[in-house]
Amino acid sequence: MPHPLVEGKNLQKTYGLQVVLDDLSFLITEKQKIALIGRNGAGKSTLLKILTGVEQTDFGEVLFYPQTHIGVVEQHEILPSEKKTLEHLESKCHKPEWEIRKESSQFGLHTEHLEKPPAHLSGGYQMRVKLVAMLLQDPNLLLLDEPVNYLDLQTLLLLEQFLQTYKGAFIIAAHDRTFLQNTCHHTFEIERGRLTSYKGTVEDYLNFKQEQQEYELKTNKKVSRQIAHQQTFVDRFRYKASLATRAQSKIKHIEKLRKRISNIDPKLATTHITIPSPEVIAGSAVRVQDLSIGYDKLVVADHIDCEIMRGEKVVIAGENGRGKSTLLKTLAGRIPALNGSVKWWHKANIGYYDQKTENTLIQKETVLQYLTRMAPSEASGERILMMAGNFLFRNDDLDKPTNVLSGGERARLCLGGILLHEHNVLLLDEPTNHLDVETTEALALALKAYKGTVVIISHSRTFVNTLVDKVFEIRGGTLRRYMGSYEDYVENLGVLMQEETVLDENKQENKTLLSTMQRGEYYVRIKEYQRSQEKIDKKMKEIDKEKSAILAYFFEYPTEYAPSKSQRLEELTEQLSDLEKQWLNDQEQIEDIRSKLEK
Repeated sequence: MPHPLVEGKNLQKTYGLQVVLDDLSFLITEKQKIALIGRNGAGKSTLLKILTGVEQTDFGEVLFYPQTHIGVVEQHEILPSEKKTLEHLESKCHKPEWEIRKESSQFGLHTEHLEKPPAHLSGGYQMRVKLVAMLLQDPNLLLLDEPVNYLDLQTLLLLEQFLQTYKGAFIIAAHDRTFLQNTCHHTFEIERGRLTSYKGTVEDYLNFKQEQQEYELKTNKKVSRQIAHQQTFVDRFRYKASLATRAQSKIKHIEKLRKRISNIDPKLATTHITIPSPEVIAGSAVRVQDLSIGYDKLVVADHIDCEIMRGEKVVIAGENGRGKSTLLKTLAGRIPALNGSVKWWHKANIGYYDQKTENTLIQKETVLQYLTRMAPSEASGERILMMAGNFLFRNDDLDKPTNVLSGGERARLCLGGILLHEHNVLLLDEPTNHLDVETTEALALALKAYKGTVVIISHSRTFVNTLVDKVFEIRGGTLRRYMGSYEDYVENLGVLMQEETVLDENKQENKTLLSTMQRGEYYVRIKEYQRSQEKIDKKMKEIDKEKSAILAYFFEYPTEYAPSKSQRLEELTEQLSDLEKQWLNDQEQIEDIRSKLEK
């Protein structure tokens, strides 16, 4: 029987007239791995703040058992710039150096990182330092509120791998369903102030919940038909003396039936987002040539060359601090390029969202007032209300002041303000931060259906996998196209991280060889090009098959006039030529990398 760690008894919490938590009771035991889900503003962060002591309940109590030791990541902690990372970690615990190094290595913090001050590390590595500092204190219950908002993909994968083998308990609120699915075996959902506990993954719980709702809807319809049938008899015969007794009996039966109808809250309707989608003709959306990006004289990345076509959905990947946001701001014209050129399609109408868009909010302004202010002048009231409904702002929600909204509600509102405009290009920097699971996935589907061009930065794998068809990565101070799907990219990134770890362990024995990271990257890039060649081979076989069928047709019917087949034959021949060139280019890249490895 697992030992209990923390118990909540009849917790209640209100903010003004809004009841956030209403009589919540739960028990968290050893080794329990819990996903905390719920709509934005449902009370997830409030519950975690109560557990960490940041917030107090209005009623009820939280009981921590004697063996419980809580671990919390200090998200806004300012790391020191005067002492080394190793010294900083030593100050957080009373453990020997070898144990600190061992814990650090799990998160890719090696000698080169431990010898630098933590404030001098990139954002992704700073978050790794904070995670290691927490874990060195030997907690057996981790409380993590949206940790993926502050992690780059590499650190997220390391955290995911750690949590999969972690022997303690944890409760995590996160918007990335893939992350929750891969780490959690139990689900808590907060809805209408109440908590539902389900022994199973998020995926299993949501499927179960959908089945229950469908059953309730079917039951409601069936009972409603019975009520209507009984009511017809009552209306017709209640004043007829010979049938009055039966009519009264049916009235009582109707009252019983009404009590059987489930109360399904209309406020919990599934998010459905519609984005205005102007017609877009084929062609190039933007061409970037020899671009250098940065601030003043600080070059973050350079020699950037790429082209994005109209209608494409693109993700910019890479570690935090490598220049992803800087590149997006440069493309949006928010900061100037240091060198090179960015040439947009002359009809490009760009909508830009970043993590500081909340600065557009004004204190005490209501939701409806904000959307009206942000909307284009020609937007009708109906369109503004529709966009509000898209992001689940309906009825009384429209009169809420923006300063009382949760982080997720504010993010939803700001997105709605941008999407009110009929942009044909959307540049979105971490649009899913603070959004709940349902809204994140609804946004992905809406952007997929949108006919314009989308360039995003996001580490939410479910969101990105649903949306994108092209992957660019900032690595080594420049931008490169990844030849494969985002799913392949994540898989290869995991391989690269393993290579880096293994090679780092042997670093002292291989001083004359290439750097650990560079050598590991070379091996992964060879695999990328080989995978690209496999896909090209498969495509070439398909084209050859179709081409052979057309040639066979012409051989059998030499005098037949078939212009569409002739045109298709030319297209296939051209495609085949392009694929052959691409295959040869991949081969040249492989041979070039192998020659570097042999030096």
